[in-house]
Amino acid sequence: MLKFKKSVYEEIRRVSEAAYPHECCGALIGKFSEDGSATAVSSVSLTNMNTTRANDRYEVNPAELLKVEKDVKREGLDVIGFFHSHPDHPSKPSQFDRDRGWPEYHYTIVSVESGAVADIKNWKIEAEDKPFGSEPFEVEVDD
Repeated sequence: MLKFKKSVYEEIRRVSEAAYPHECCGALIGKFSEDGSATAVSSVSLTNMNTTRANDRYEVNPAELLKVEKDVKREGLDVIGFFHSHPDHPSKPSQFDRDRGWPEYHYTIVSVESGAVADIKNWKIEAEDKPFGSEPFEVEVDD
């Protein structure tokens, strides 16, 4: 289960619509719980380095992600997952997404149709040799 603070959920929607017709990407920041769930208390947009297929692929800049990881660790937080958009496609992971996914993280995919968010789904990989599985999420009121 992934929980979003309402402001984080709304920011992901805004960033996804603003990036259309290209894919956006970013990190979900928060804390993991012992039961495997997590709460996203903020998000950080990352540069989509894939410029040749930006409408259906994203590639995170490793140096940019490393900086984010170091910054959030100083605040006592973790990168708990990632979000990205699928312009004019369903919010379902592609094989490309699966090939680059890691079991410990939560993945949020935003379907953006004609510039507006159509759907948001969350996904998780339970084990390295497993496919993505749908994961429930909820949106909490900000503190």
